[in-house]
Amino acid sequence: MARSNLCGVGTDFECKHWLSLDPCGLICISLSISIHVFAAIASAFTLIAYHLLAQILYYGLYVPFCVLALSSLFMAATTDPGAVPMGARPIPENLAAESDSIVTERDTVRGGLRRRRGIRRCRKCNDNYKPIRAHHDSVTGRCVVKMDHYCPWVCNAVGIMNHKFFILFILYTFLTAIVCLALLLIRVIRCGFYISIPLGANATAVAHTPTDDDSFEKQHVYPGCSNISNPIVGALACVTVLFFFFTFCMLIEQGEAVDTNMSKIARMKTRAGLASAGEYAPVAKEFNEVFGGEFPTISWHWFLPLPVRFPEWARDNIMGYEWDLTFPSAPYQEPGDTDTDTVDSRPSLGRPDITDPPLTVDVEAGGNREIDTPFEQDSHNDVMMGSKSDSVKKRSSGSLK
Repeated sequence: MARSNLCGVGTDFECKHWLSLDPCGLICISLSISIHVFAAIASAFTLIAYHLLAQILYYGLYVPFCVLALSSLFMAATTDPGAVPMGARPIPENLAAESDSIVTERDTVRGGLRRRRGIRRCRKCNDNYKPIRAHHDSVTGRCVVKMDHYCPWVCNAVGIMNHKFFILFILYTFLTAIVCLALLLIRVIRCGFYISIPLGANATAVAHTPTDDDSFEKQHVYPGCSNISNPIVGALACVTVLFFFFTFCMLIEQGEAVDTNMSKIARMKTRAGLASAGEYAPVAKEFNEVFGGEFPTISWHWFLPLPVRFPEWARDNIMGYEWDLTFPSAPYQEPGDTDTDTVDSRPSLGRPDITDPPLTVDVEAGGNREIDTPFEQDSHNDVMMGSKSDSVKKRSSGSLK
């Protein structure tokens, strides 16, 4: 899905309010909200009646965790994940180095691969500047700084500015599942005892576990257990167990992102050898890039769905670009952006010089590999030339005969 804009709401460059209008994401986030609301209502009407401990757990733990989970979900969905604005430019101290680098891209006018000296740009974002730690998200249609992945359950790409809310949503959903499992356990234990009343007018009630003796009428010891086989309770138990294991696995996976300060895409590219470890390394160690703040240690604001704040001295370095409202709404043009040469796509017997920089291909969510490196392109051409040469020789020998 491309960039969207509905009355100023969407993911387009001109939108004032961020919200992905992806249909699949909207359906999934609606399910996320519905499941939390269903679990809260079902627990209130079926699990906490007539039991003081269950009521304390519900109102003291479950309700706050549920509110925090839904608040984190709202922030994760409506917060700009770190999309690069139109007109963004390299930070001044990096401009010279980036402008002097060799960028290899497809030449849409003359064909083949075009190598030019200049900054990195995103063709899908109208040649807007693309910071080194940014990746293009095909769903929102924007380049996102430190993009981790696109999550349909929050209907948004997860990037540097909303990664915290995504983790908090998973964390508090996991905690609500734990409390709900405790409430279900209390109900099972509480409703597992009966009193057996002998069939007779002057019979004396005897408390014991249920038996198959037809001479007794079995009744629950505690009130509120007559509907223990309620289908709502069964559905609540299934949903709780499912999301308990799902969020537990997600928390383990996201723990690596918090510990390394690197997104999933960055870790994948580094492990695959497509990028050096220093290319996606954290820009500073004085704070955590996922939760922000002034210190790298755990702080109270980590657990609240509050906007992520970075120190002013490090914000531009973290985002990887410079931008303000006075910049023109057009791709930044650096001085001296000239072509170095053009690699012809027609068959050629020569190979590129081994000192030429290879073309790196981003491993992005939902993206496809669109172009080959110059070496692969020329290798393909050599094979094609070899087959053509063989056919020419065969025709020549046939004509001599």
